[in-house]
Amino acid sequence: MDFFAHIAEHTPQLNRNDNEILSYCIRNHALVSTLKVADLAERLFVSPASVVRFCKKLGFSGFSEFKAALRIELADVPPPHRAESRPVDFFRDIHKTIQMVPEETVERILELIHTKRRIEIYAVGSSRMPAAELAKRFQIIGKPAFCYDDSTLMNISARQLTKEDLVLALSVSGETSLVIAAANMAKSRGAAIVSFTNLGSNTLSDMADENIYVTSTNFVKSGLQVLSRVELLIVCEYLFFRYIESYGSEYRPG
Repeated sequence: MDFFAHIAEHTPQLNRNDNEILSYCIRNHALVSTLKVADLAERLFVSPASVVRFCKKLGFSGFSEFKAALRIELADVPPPHRAESRPVDFFRDIHKTIQMVPEETVERILELIHTKRRIEIYAVGSSRMPAAELAKRFQIIGKPAFCYDDSTLMNISARQLTKEDLVLALSVSGETSLVIAAANMAKSRGAAIVSFTNLGSNTLSDMADENIYVTSTNFVKSGLQVLSRVELLIVCEYLFFRYIESYGSEYRPG
């Protein structure tokens, strides 16, 4: 049984409370593996029945099976609070990210990209690189796509959007205030929103119409926290090549 494959398959069934349980379990997997269902419920201020229902939504028979799968999948991941830790395996995290992108979700996003008038991509910091690369690729094939990493430009862009447009919002944490503000404005104008975030409950994924989740490799070295965007870049590349595979015959070199 693959833990992340189960999550990818059943994530659409999770509500906000379920996402909070999942986020807590992933962040505190070592602790959760030692808890009884009543102990976890008490820590999360929910009922034991809510925890059991959450586990069943993910395709597990109950908390014991969920906990065992969580322990096996994440047992070798260094605790994020450790002062010094070795980098976790990039290839493993890439594999997990791929598992968390259901084909049904990809198909719906590809259709949005194809049918919408233009694509606005919002990202700041190190997420801008994969965002800018994705916009450039779409521009090359003649699909209107633009990347913004400035709050003023994001706001101007969002105010001009309609239901004919699509926003791709990239924020690994899902809590980047500039991206959230612009996405909120775009949503109020009727634009469709696709979020790219870490797995778990976060503001950006909760407001989006479609969600892509990534597992970002992170570690701490000499007091410096390093958070990879490799997985985010790969997902963006995958979406573009899948788009070309599905709709490339409609485009001709300029």
